[in-house]
Amino acid sequence: MAISGRRRFDDDKVVKYETAEKDFEVEVSRTLNKWCVTVYQLPDRQILVQDFFPERWKALARGQDFIRLLNQRKKKEEEGLAGSRDDDDY
Repeated sequence: MAISGRRRFDDDKVVKYETAEKDFEVEVSRTLNKWCVTVYQLPDRQILVQDFFPERWKALARGQDFIRLLNQRKKKEEEGLAGSRDDDDY
């Protein structure tokens, strides 16, 4: 079975992800001949990281990885603060 050479209509669509706290945004977009993953710090949209991939699925996966890591960072900070409060009681 042959694979169609036509691209899907949403292949050039920009995909955006936000962290739970809405303090970071990850954007996957097409630039020149590559897919670009950009991490912005909100609210001023300062660029923190940019990474380029030849295939869209790899860029989308990396964008989701960035969001997962940024969300985990926030949880670890909260756990660290809770742990330090417990130490003060002794």
